Amino acid sequence: MDEYLTISEVAARLKLKPKSVKNKMAAGAFRLGVHYFRPPGMQARFKWSAVVTWLEQSQEPGNESDDDSIPMPRSYRLRKPCNGKVIVAS
Repeated sequence: MDEYLTISEVAARLKLKPKSVKNKMAAGAFRLGVHYFRPPGMQARFKWSAVVTWLEQSQEPGNESDDDSIPMPRSYRLRKPCNGKVIVAS
């Protein structure tokens, strides 16, 4: 079994589409330098042992937090609180 795999090979082994693997890369589930590498002049290469470790950790039941917080999208940013003054153009 090969240790370093292309995106399409990882997708085939995980029974996903290559686009799903790319989405996980963009979302940060697969991290550059940990799960995959980009050698100069080549496409991303995944280290299969790191992918297996990620897969086994994500299936453990203790990963969810017990707090009642609401998950927010990554693009969400808190805004400065309003000072109560509202300017209305007439």
